[in-house]
Amino acid sequence: MTTFMRLNRTLKLRILMTFIGVLGYSTVGSSMTIYYNHYLGAAITGVLLIISSVSSFFIGLYGGHLADRHGRRPILLIGSTISVVGALIAVFSNSPIFQNPWTTFVGFFLLNFGFSFESAADNAMIIDVSDESNRKYVYSLSYWIINVSITFGAALSGWLFRDYLFELLLGLLIAQLINGSIKYFLISESFVPAPKAKKERESFIQNYGVVARDKIFLLFIGAVILNKVIFGNIDFYLPVHLSDSFKTTTIFGFEIYGQRMLTLFVMLNTLIIIFSMTFVNQLTSKWSERKSLTTGALLQGLGFAAAFLMNSFIPLILASIVMTIGEMILVPSSQSLRADLMNEEKIGTYSGFVTITDPIGSVLSGSLVSFSVYIHHTGVAVVMVVVTVLLVLCFNQVMKMKTQAEITSSKNT
Repeated sequence: MTTFMRLNRTLKLRILMTFIGVLGYSTVGSSMTIYYNHYLGAAITGVLLIISSVSSFFIGLYGGHLADRHGRRPILLIGSTISVVGALIAVFSNSPIFQNPWTTFVGFFLLNFGFSFESAADNAMIIDVSDESNRKYVYSLSYWIINVSITFGAALSGWLFRDYLFELLLGLLIAQLINGSIKYFLISESFVPAPKAKKERESFIQNYGVVARDKIFLLFIGAVILNKVIFGNIDFYLPVHLSDSFKTTTIFGFEIYGQRMLTLFVMLNTLIIIFSMTFVNQLTSKWSERKSLTTGALLQGLGFAAAFLMNSFIPLILASIVMTIGEMILVPSSQSLRADLMNEEKIGTYSGFVTITDPIGSVLSGSLVSFSVYIHHTGVAVVMVVVTVLLVLCFNQVMKMKTQAEITSSKNT
């Protein structure tokens, strides 16, 4: 608590907004695919989700570029306004007087558009107002808050989504209005761009070209993609594996089959993070960055590999515990390293560039499901081990190059 009270006011408000925003969205977001499938069918649902994902990716890149050109606050306010309009349309489209799945999609499209537009500016602002002494703590706390919010939000969604969608959407709208008000009245600008003549301003392509030539950061991006391939399989191959291979068992008179085992695996992951994150942070607070990244990556990757080899209750529970411990060590350390590697004048652009890791990671994770038909669960586990080793090697090379760059920089100054 003492560490929290010493944080910059903007960081405290940002953590509050994370809780409010994630809680509001998670009450409906994860169930909207079911909603679209029910009203529009699987084929149209798939197309709509692709449209939303692709557009969000590109607008995230553009938002990062603008955050460096105009500052963080204007981008946050524009993104928040778009999200409020989207939430308002979604509420109206599921009100007692009007129901329409197509306008509901338009509402959520705008909602996600606003989120993506301001995401890079939001991440850049965290880096602007934090430093190396508290950045890892900030990322750990944010990660913990996100898990708490998702837990409560998903519980509300499970119980209320079918019969009280309008009320949940009202809650989402209120959450967006609260966060928008905080940004407008309480959040101050954290980055004032250096004034440049119009002809001296870098274009969108030029800005991202600078990032693309940053070899250390590109290698780090490669590591992030590898990590997303590992963790992404909690949504891709793990459900398939448990559905096909899990041996149904009975625990205290309660039948556990594949789908329920997946739910328990994910729930255990979330609960361990909620109740153990502070302890793990304290335990690893004096570890070097290299040790945290290596240990976290190994535990997480090997935990997933073990899960793909197991088909019974106790071994899968143990695999979930090992994977989660690795995740808790790795996430704050990797996010802190990411911030350290960014060019201070282009943090928004760098943050926008990070968004490419999500679609690439998802495609690679999804491809494992297709290849699993030929390599089976043993082959997928081997792939996880190989990817984990590559991840560790990437992180270590990034640390080596970072150290060399710092030495060279100190000599030049």
